[in-house]
Amino acid sequence: MTGNRFDRQMLLFGAEGQSRLRAAKVAVIGAGGTGCFIIAQLALLGVGELVSVDADQADITTRNRHLCVRHGDPIPGTFKVEAAARMVREFDPDIRFSPVPLSLMTPEGFEAVKSADYVFGCVDREGVRLVLTELCAAYAKPYIDVATGVEPGTPPQYGGTVCCSVGGGGCLVCMGELDVEEAVRDMETPDQQRDREAIYGVAASALGGRGPSVVSINGVVSSLAVTEFMKLCTGLGMPAPLLRYDGRAARVSIRAEGPKPDCYYCKAVWGSGSGADVERYLLKPRR
Repeated sequence: MTGNRFDRQMLLFGAEGQSRLRAAKVAVIGAGGTGCFIIAQLALLGVGELVSVDADQADITTRNRHLCVRHGDPIPGTFKVEAAARMVREFDPDIRFSPVPLSLMTPEGFEAVKSADYVFGCVDREGVRLVLTELCAAYAKPYIDVATGVEPGTPPQYGGTVCCSVGGGGCLVCMGELDVEEAVRDMETPDQQRDREAIYGVAASALGGRGPSVVSINGVVSSLAVTEFMKLCTGLGMPAPLLRYDGRAARVSIRAEGPKPDCYYCKAVWGSGSGADVERYLLKPRR
């Protein structure tokens, strides 16, 4: 049998679309529950170059949802980005894959974003999401933010969102999908955090934590995100600014109202490059 491994998908977006995918460099920030799905699908689509940024190692609780972590991998001792690199090599050894086992909040992490054509954010801290929003806006990078969540209740609500920031036409902040107050707390230095806790009595342990994470929910939201990327990259169409997946109702909805017209990140920061001084975040000591 002869043919191209991408024949079936080229029936949708053509050889030109496939060429665009192969020429693209995509940075995926976070290689966890959603990041591993996105990396796998980008590799299968035939994206030519991938860079994955995540400082974390896999632990025993990640085995319920990480496609790239094998049963025999040492726990601890297996970096998520290295497991992702192995998976991509096994899918397609021609893909250039750069694992960065560091935080986004490092010069290497920032460089991964600045050198990419497209950026996915698969992180669960509001501070990092805000930095990604500003960094991608400053350097005019299409940014796709992927988030899943579970809201308590009887029965619980579960699902996720995909926010596509393209061309200064909307972002997490102006579409109301980012808790700026929580982001500010995340970005505090250790001294600032201690001062606030002394004044207000808010414990650091109360500001974050791990919530439910289920492989099927991660997979649905990640697939929505990769489909929106595919539309943009291949020329099939513009992505929706905001998709919301309601798992309990089995429904995907598109945000009806547009973004705020005077958004600081979409208007003042967009395309300003080094003038935005996003690198100021690298100068703060992190907790």
